[in-house]
Amino acid sequence: MDTLSDRLDELRGNLSYKALAELAGMSESGMRKYFPPFNSLPTIDKALRIARVFNVNLEWLATGQGPKHPEIDAELMARRDEFDEEYALIDGYHITVSAGHGAFNDDHEVKRKLAFRRKWLTFRKLTPDNLVVVFAKGDSMEPTIHSGDSILVDISKNQIEDGSIFVLRLGEELYAKRLQKNFDGGITIISDNRDDYPLQVVPASQLDSLAVIGKVVWAGHDFF
Repeated sequence: MDTLSDRLDELRGNLSYKALAELAGMSESGMRKYFPPFNSLPTIDKALRIARVFNVNLEWLATGQGPKHPEIDAELMARRDEFDEEYALIDGYHITVSAGHGAFNDDHEVKRKLAFRRKWLTFRKLTPDNLVVVFAKGDSMEPTIHSGDSILVDISKNQIEDGSIFVLRLGEELYAKRLQKNFDGGITIISDNRDDYPLQVVPASQLDSLAVIGKVVWAGHDFF
């Protein structure tokens, strides 16, 4: 019958003793004690660390008995497959538009994921990999978009379509606004709440300060 050191060797493969010890959060000298000529037995906490590193059952590691790897719940995996077929999970960033900085890039961490039906995305000709979810802030786009709404943005669509809502960066600020191309080459930025927010015009000479991040394709909000 194989020994603990045999099973550790099987897991170690081409790893050095030092690399194996680092993975388990142990010292190299401490790890070597579990191999010949010492053949010491690890304490339960250290054995558990090694088992977790290699995703093996603790009983198998300690005794050689039972399945090597944890059994996967077949029913649970089937349900996950069904979910993945029905829904796409879209990355959500903790970024607010109309009062935020930057754009969607590696500097921002994914904070949540929202599920959207794949049939709906296909019907709308939207590709999940091109979509992100961010938060709206402020009342400039009411009643279309409310403060606190989650907004779905297609970052592959950054060519201005007259009257459509886009997330744009103007200077260091992010906004969700309607855009209109002007005959002179400039852009008019339009808020749906026109009583409180007048039209803004970005002349052609200042377009370098404006970047279209993506098109807003959906917004959702809570009812209180």
